[in-house]
Amino acid sequence: MRVSRIGKNISRVFYTAAIGAACAGLAVSASQAADFQVEMNKSKALHLGQPASTVMVGNPSIADVTVEGSKLLYVMGRSYGRTNIIALDSSGETILDINVNVVSQSASTVTLTRGGGQYTYNCTPRCERVPTIGDSPEAFDELMKQTSGAVGAGVSSSPSSNGGSISDNTPR
Repeated sequence: MRVSRIGKNISRVFYTAAIGAACAGLAVSASQAADFQVEMNKSKALHLGQPASTVMVGNPSIADVTVEGSKLLYVMGRSYGRTNIIALDSSGETILDINVNVVSQSASTVTLTRGGGQYTYNCTPRCERVPTIGDSPEAFDELMKQTSGAVGAGVSSSPSSNGGSISDNTPR
């Protein structure tokens, strides 16, 4: 009689483990069906349930992916919109297929409409103009020129420590 109770208990343990594994599989599928949301100009970690050997982005101008390891991706929002990310395992089977929505940084962004123009400001901690899709073309172009000038000012053409000069090796 004692042997049959142990056999029943072992059967229950295996049965419970099988149900738990099936539920975990459903949870992964449900999470993959949901949309992944990331703010523009920010990165967000995306953890995979199993190792991926191939990662594809539907539209890299909307979102970009950096592969940090076989089970860790960082998704960066590049511009507003919606795209998808697909990850495949080493045998080519799909392990991830999700939609990615890139949204604005609404908590700190203020949009001012003046006349026919739109101007966007990021207000953390003080309000400063930021180039945003949909802004007045003249204001957008002016701000992009200023940004390019600031980035260009950070590149040095001073002599390096070995007496030569730094070159960008761009064919002329």
